[in-house]
Formats: sequence, C-alpha cells, structure tokens
Amino acid sequence: MFPMTEQERQLGRRNFIKAVATLPAAGALLWKAASLRPVTAGIIGPGGQGRVLMENCNPNFIKLVAVCDIFPPNLLRGLDIAKRNHDPNAEGHSDYRKLLERKDIEAVLIAAPLWMHSQMAVDALQAGKHVFCEKTMAYTVDDCKKMIQAARSARKNLQIGHQRAYNPLYHQAHELIKNGTIGEIYHVRALWHRNGDWRRKIEDPKFDPRPWGYDSIEQLVNWRLYNKYSHGLMSELCSHQIHAINWFAGNVPQSVVGTGGVYRYKDGREVFDHLYAIFQYPNNLTVTYSSIQSNAYDHYYEEFMGTKGTIILGGETEALLFMEGDRGKASELEVKADKGGPVMEASESRGRDAAGNSVSGTGSGLSAVSAYRLELEGFARTIRNGEPNLCDGEEGLKAATAILKADEAVKQTKILEISQNLYNV
Repeated sequence: MFPMTEQERQLGRRNFIKAVATLPAAGALLWKAASLRPVTAGIIGPGGQGRVLMENCNPNFIKLVAVCDIFPPNLLRGLDIAKRNHDPNAEGHSDYRKLLERKDIEAVLIAAPLWMHSQMAVDALQAGKHVFCEKTMAYTVDDCKKMIQAARSARKNLQIGHQRAYNPLYHQAHELIKNGTIGEIYHVRALWHRNGDWRRKIEDPKFDPRPWGYDSIEQLVNWRLYNKYSHGLMSELCSHQIHAINWFAGNVPQSVVGTGGVYRYKDGREVFDHLYAIFQYPNNLTVTYSSIQSNAYDHYYEEFMGTKGTIILGGETEALLFMEGDRGKASELEVKADKGGPVMEASESRGRDAAGNSVSGTGSGLSAVSAYRLELEGFARTIRNGEPNLCDGEEGLKAATAILKADEAVKQTKILEISQNLYNV
C-alpha cells in the first residue's frame, strides 16, 4: 500500500482501534432486514461493475426482478445472477425503457457507461422510479443538475454510488478527524496506482452497437478509454476519493491544476493513462492526487495529514493512525498481534476494476460486510423508512463538479477556478 515496515503497520492499526474504541457504533449503518419490505428493482448495465452490485445486493432489502443490457453476454450473466439470487422469473431487456414500463418495479440501479447516466436516471425518475446511479454521477455538471431536478420534481430518492459513504472505516475516521484527534489538516494525499492497460476482451466481435450510439464494438466494450463516453481515470477512480475528501473536509475545491497524458499505452485510447492534479480547498487545505497505469506498488489510499497525527485509509479495507513521532517509535518496538487474532481483516468481493472490498472495522460493532452491500441496503432503507441518504444527488454533484473541472485542468495543463455556482442547483 505504501512504504512501511510491518511493525509500523501494526502500530498504526492498533492506534486506530484504540482511538475508535470510545466512539459510538456507526448507527446509520446498523439495521435489520426484518422490519423492511424488499424494494422491487431492476438493473440497467450488468457489466463488470453492475455485477459487483448484483452480487452484493441483499434480496432482503432489494429484490432484482429485471435486467437490461444491450450487449448479450452481459445480459446473460446478469440474468443468471438475478435468477439465482433474487427471482427465478427475472426478465431480460435490451431497451431500458421497457424495464421502466413495468409498474411493479419501484427502483432502478444504473451501472451503464457514464455518458448514459443522466438520460437513464431522468427517464427513470420521470417514470416514478427511485434511482441508484453509479459514480461518477453524470458526464457533465448540467447533466448532474438535471438528475437532481428530476428527483425533486418526482419526489423520489436519488442515490449516487460512492460506497465510501457507507464504509464503517470511513465513518470512524471521519469521527476521529471531527473530534480533532489528528489536529488541523492542511494536506491530503490521495492516489490510485495500477499496472495494466485497463482493457476488456471483446467477447462478441460481430455484435453491432451502432444503433445505441457506439461507433464500434471496441468502443462499447472499452468505453472507459474514449472521451465520448467517459472521462477516464478522473471519473472512474478519482471521483471516489474526492467524494470522501469533500465529506471529511466539509467543503469543496475552489481551484485545480493538473497535467498528464497517454504516456504508456499508445493503442488508440483517448483518455490519459497517467494524470496528476492539485486541488485547493478553503482554509488552506491542499489535496494532491495521482493516478497512473505503469506501477501498482502503492495501490490506492487516502492520507490525511494533521498537525497532531495522520490517518491513512488504504484500499478501503485498512485504517491506520499515527500520532506525530509514532513511526520513529515503531522501529524500536516489537508489536505483537492481539491474542484474539487480527484487528482488521479484508477479503476480496469485487471485479477487477470495482472500487471496494469487504471490510471489518473492529471496535465499531460491525461484522465483515461489503460497503457495496451497505450502500444498497441504505438505498432501500431511505425508500422504505425515510432514513438519511448518505450520498444523495447534491453530494454526487459536488464530487462530479470537482473531477470534471480537474479533467479540464489536466488536459489544458493550467490552473482553473471552480465557481461556487457550479456546485449549486
């Protein structure tokens, strides 16, 4: 995750566990299915990320009865999951509007390519459906605002899929920062480093996607690599981390500067495979960000550096706390594991480009669960019981606005101001 001895990592884990031991359990994330009637839903886009949602969708909270995808291999795989886990009579569609016509469907999960988010979400909201939409919220700031306006007009729930908002480790870290445990924060470092070309294998080369707006099967399968459909690393990865930083800072960036390019993979892609950005927040907070595709040593994490200490959230599964001077102490100590076993565990529960893992936050009273599962259960709880939506359209807009302006800054290699009006609806 980052250069660190095992003694330092163990010390960081222990520090975090001790610090959160006095915090109340994350009540917003503790619930029982017994009091809830499952929400009947359909999913649009059971590709790699969509199937991660489906596999983590608890049928006691959300029952998936319909699946939609224009690409037959995705549709078949999605139907298999829906029939196996939710409804043996689940239906498949290639036109999402057919799914929206079903009166029994109360909600729609949208995991389609970014450029389609807004149109699909607005159509679903206008059809009287609640909407869970994967991040980034939409392709443009105006598209995000259309989604919010449609949700307000329809009086329906709109939730954006930034699953850190439902990750118990992040709630614990947020409380520690709010309580002043690490002092005043002037610098946050975030990164997402991988070593690979981000390409998908084309399974059905004869399929013609042009009726749906894709110029070729290559652009359908690898839509993340083309500017018409995606903003690349900035929208697919950085948006998650900027959302969390906005939440922790209680604020949004005022300006951003960046640079980057297609440095490694000269294969016809349009989005950058390396990018670097600096976000300036109010109160002298500076966030440095990098996403690269040539080295995976650091993997991904967010590091909050305060005047009293540092909190590191790594891979969404590990939380470390270091008070100033701790790393020097760690080299002199032999840190032994607790007799009861590891204080934190992680297990994979995602596709290769999905953004989360199963997590356990010992000291929070939570068992090992997936943040994806929690965010979808939270979506159902908001619909059924009116409980708080921890990542609504307004929060999604804030993250999208910041990264969309950062994408411009990276492409132009210049400092860009971010008007407060862009964040407002």
